[in-house]
Amino acid sequence: MQIVSVDIGSTWTKAALFAREGDALTLVNHVLTPTTTYHLADGFFASLNQVLNVADARPLLKSGEVQLKYSSSAKGGLAVAAMGLVPSITLESAKVTAHSAGAKIAQYYAYKLNRHDIQALENSPPDILLFTGGTDGGEESYGLANARALANSNLDCAIIYAGNRDIQDEVQAILGHKDLTTVDNILPDLDHPNPYAARQAICDLFLSRIVKGKGLDVIVGETGEEPMPTPWTVYELVKAISDIDSAWKEFMLIDMGGATTDVYSACANMLSPDTVLHGVPEPFVKRTVEGDLGMRVSALVVGESTQEMVNVVFAQQPERQEAFYGYLRHLVSHPDYLPRSDEEKFFDALLAGLCVGYASERHAGTKKQVCTCVGNVDLQMGRDLTTVRKVVGSGGWLSRASQFDIHRWLKYRELDDDGRRILLPGQFDYYRDSKGLLPLLANVARLYPQLAARTSIQCLTL
Repeated sequence: MQIVSVDIGSTWTKAALFAREGDALTLVNHVLTPTTTYHLADGFFASLNQVLNVADARPLLKSGEVQLKYSSSAKGGLAVAAMGLVPSITLESAKVTAHSAGAKIAQYYAYKLNRHDIQALENSPPDILLFTGGTDGGEESYGLANARALANSNLDCAIIYAGNRDIQDEVQAILGHKDLTTVDNILPDLDHPNPYAARQAICDLFLSRIVKGKGLDVIVGETGEEPMPTPWTVYELVKAISDIDSAWKEFMLIDMGGATTDVYSACANMLSPDTVLHGVPEPFVKRTVEGDLGMRVSALVVGESTQEMVNVVFAQQPERQEAFYGYLRHLVSHPDYLPRSDEEKFFDALLAGLCVGYASERHAGTKKQVCTCVGNVDLQMGRDLTTVRKVVGSGGWLSRASQFDIHRWLKYRELDDDGRRILLPGQFDYYRDSKGLLPLLANVARLYPQLAARTSIQCLTL
């Protein structure tokens, strides 16, 4: 059996042909072509034909000689606006749910929507608005007020209501004229997050509506196969790897692309002694995505977002700092550009370090000491990754960079700006997805999860 996997990224479209014989999965061919952002189908079929070494791959697909699975994160991926009640509880649960479904958070809102919030949504409508808030039997007034505000708005996007079930019928009546889907509450009570129904609804909307207009609908029509969001498939692969090998039960994966940097972690999140968790429990596998941290499309935004660190790096060389920003501007205009000089290679490594450092810090939890009536305790927010001993680098640049010193950047500082300890690993083994196969194996995992997980581990370079 032959399986062809294609991943359409913001900058590059990747394709691989695998042969399955029993419990073995062999890489037969692997190609990389620029993504045709004006019409994704053009680059897709060019990659497909090239990896299969044929003029037209469609007859092979129709005959069943080759199985096709593909994914896409092009054109910025799936944009979701998250809306919850309390920032550290329902809103955080909404973010985690959207990220696990392969989306990036374009906007987020807590408590009641005001006029400015509505205008922001109308001016930059997301693909999906994930409307949450209130545990079952809990607060109702905020959810109803937000439903009315949305009903009176000109917002034209899909809305998923996944909040307090006690007002589900009223929300349905208020927003009945909108594109509304109602699912189970993502947080029925504080101790039992339930993201699965909302996660599936996000994926269903992606498949049924959002693929249209990006050229993906043409691919569906020609192949009969539907895409999945790349981050969704990688998230499922991370779970499969954690399940298949006890040595890989806990690990981090940093997937750095041209537009975003995604961080995944599989971690049990056990609390250390004298530590109290602030907020809701986190899932064993978690994904975050940073839309302002990318190696090409978002390069200039990276420089602006990390200005303080850039100033430190070039403290004694202001002329090189200006050259660095000039290089970033060039990358935005030429996203397929590869560095040529030693200085450009240094700039690329710096850009990668900034993406890794800031994305990892945002993904990890923090801890600070607080004084209580029973003495001092550590208050933890988010996940504790200090026990993780394996980190994987993936994505075009990280896959190629054999000399990149990730240990310098993953935990570039001990404390954040508020004096809280950043809970990232200090000692770990670094593995590189040197062939860039993980997103492609993630597609194969939709057919053969255990086989794809084992092959993923085997293909890593220590």
